[in-house]
Amino acid sequence: MRRLWVVSYDVADDRRRQRLADYLLGWGDRVLESVFECVWRADQLPQVQQELAARIEPREDRLWLVPVCRHCRVAARVNGQRRAVDHCSHHVV
Repeated sequence: MRRLWVVSYDVADDRRRQRLADYLLGWGDRVLESVFECVWRADQLPQVQQELAARIEPREDRLWLVPVCRHCRVAARVNGQRRAVDHCSHHVV
């Protein structure tokens, strides 16, 4: 089963930040400068978390992964420019 995750980060170093963004672009959509929406299966999550952790420096950076249930996705509100991420909506649990 797949689940939508919101990934947010604050990375101090430009090179690390770009490596992290490039990795996340392979999994989902950038919805804000440092925020992505990604869809992962439960069995993919441990490997993804390991890959993400390898791209940051824990003493300087922060990485936040938040699971989003179907109800929360429907209830979410966006002000300003809205980008469609329809590919995620039918995979969300």
